[in-house]
Amino acid sequence: MSLKYGYCRISTTDQNIERQLLAVKTYAPDIVDNNIFIDRKTGKHFEREQYKELKVILEHISKAKSDSESVELIVEELDRLGRNADGIKKELMWFKEHNIVVRILEIPTTLIEVNENNRWVMEMAANILIEVYAQLAQVELEKRAKRQAEGIAVAKAKGVYKGRKPIAVNESLLHTIYQKWKAGDITAVQAMQELNLKPNTFYRRVKEYENTEISQ
Repeated sequence: MSLKYGYCRISTTDQNIERQLLAVKTYAPDIVDNNIFIDRKTGKHFEREQYKELKVILEHISKAKSDSESVELIVEELDRLGRNADGIKKELMWFKEHNIVVRILEIPTTLIEVNENNRWVMEMAANILIEVYAQLAQVELEKRAKRQAEGIAVAKAKGVYKGRKPIAVNESLLHTIYQKWKAGDITAVQAMQELNLKPNTFYRRVKEYENTEISQ
């Protein structure tokens, strides 16, 4: 008996997850929808909410399963796990250590069932392919970052680069929260929560606010 789980990831909200879902369900028609985890986050790192939750569940199951059961994780492409070569290899090693079989649909050797006597051959072939695919994912990430940097440089040279769109903050609310924070009625963390701002954005807006107050 095999317990099947799926993982899908897209980098932005305007990308479509359906292709990955279809690929996973086509390969494993009996997979339960609740066993498919989806992240809409970049593949630069592995600190993704659904991915971390998936690993917690898989770790628990790998310890509790019987010898007659196996656990499989199905992903359409290797770079859905991540785009950092060293990180991908580290994650794959984690799955191996927890006796979780990773099925990568774009790497045929990970889909082949073999007996114990020949398993080492398939693992060696899969490891070689994974090494190649991981490096390709890393190169693609670096190329994307380079293209973005070059695009920004060109835009700056033309004088049309606007930078990131400023995060909108209600000025009246900012004034109220700022006064409470300065008076010691609330902490900086509470102020950030009230304004729904991250620390770097919060302190930047505070500085802008103070500079505005001084100039008036």
